[in-house]
Amino acid sequence: MIAHFVLDEKVTSQIIENFGKNNNNSFFIVFSKESIESLRFIGNPPQNLICFNEDLDDINRIIDKIDPNSLVVHAFHLEFARIILKIKKQLKIVWYTWGFDIYGLPRIKPHTYAPITNNYLLERTPNLRLRRFILKNDFLRKVYFSINKNEVDRYSIIFRSLKKVSYMSTYLKEDFLIFSKYYPNHLRFIYCPFSTLEQYIAGIKVNLVESPINILVGNSNSPESNHLDVFHKINHTRLPEKTKIFTPLSYGDDDDYKEKILSHGKYLLDTKFVPLIDFMERSEYISMLTSCSCGIFYHYRQQAMGNIIAMLYIGSRVYMSKINPAFNFFIKNDIKVYDFDEDFEKYYNTKLNIEQIRLNKLKLESIFGEAQVSDDIDNMIQILA
Repeated sequence: MIAHFVLDEKVTSQIIENFGKNNNNSFFIVFSKESIESLRFIGNPPQNLICFNEDLDDINRIIDKIDPNSLVVHAFHLEFARIILKIKKQLKIVWYTWGFDIYGLPRIKPHTYAPITNNYLLERTPNLRLRRFILKNDFLRKVYFSINKNEVDRYSIIFRSLKKVSYMSTYLKEDFLIFSKYYPNHLRFIYCPFSTLEQYIAGIKVNLVESPINILVGNSNSPESNHLDVFHKINHTRLPEKTKIFTPLSYGDDDDYKEKILSHGKYLLDTKFVPLIDFMERSEYISMLTSCSCGIFYHYRQQAMGNIIAMLYIGSRVYMSKINPAFNFFIKNDIKVYDFDEDFEKYYNTKLNIEQIRLNKLKLESIFGEAQVSDDIDNMIQILA
């Protein structure tokens, strides 16, 4: 039996579906204070699923009842870490990373910002430089939290619980290598995607419009999108007059940064700047996406993979930072992506040719096709048996 720690999130249904295909002995523990009937994103919950209220429920009673030999933790959320520390039974524990749980760690997070964005953050938060220095040093961090008792030292809880974990899993070994560079560890790596191409593209069966000229920048209002650096570069290039630069800002909770992007985008890009502030209907979103000849995802960390994969599939030219570990993932798998720093002034918002689009689709299907993902999940299950 494999137990899974999950939250009530959009991708959880994909996790349940894909692991359920391969293994009838999976059991899903949803951390939620709601009842099963009130879950927001998990429709038609299977019988092998329960809700777990951290404040009321005893994890050891649940573990004793379902009797798993292993546990897959889908993203290392703080509440998962706290409960792992309470589990008495010896389990093979897998940390399936989602990216944020690596790149949000204090020795890594400062490296996720491009220069202009980083300068903005330092100016906005006067003590940020000092706080970064303290948090990345284990001793200073513990002293800091011992003095500031109103703050939770989430990192100490996470690092203590990681001592009970045996594996890290993802389809991006580059994430594992980044984590290991800054935090030497005992973990073993398991290659495994948990979403299929069909789930990534979510029913997008259309191609680009005949003459797409628009640009999509980023996927959220998080500073890791490095919008300020992107806008600065775009401002110094000549684009077709009618080009629209769509910038999704409806996802994320940094309102100050959002306001900065709204004002800076309008100032630098004028009428070309089209911020997407409200959530869009699916049909409206697809229509917008198919008008974009290119997407710019200038993250220095792995992020927005769903958006990137969807844009590659419909035939858009995707620009990334080569600092981003995901850039190397695509290059080594012969999926054509472009370095924003070096290539944007060569190709601007021109579309890919038909052969490049065809090859990108074939490569994506070979990695994220349903049969291949099923085999990879089965391999993980065999390792944990």
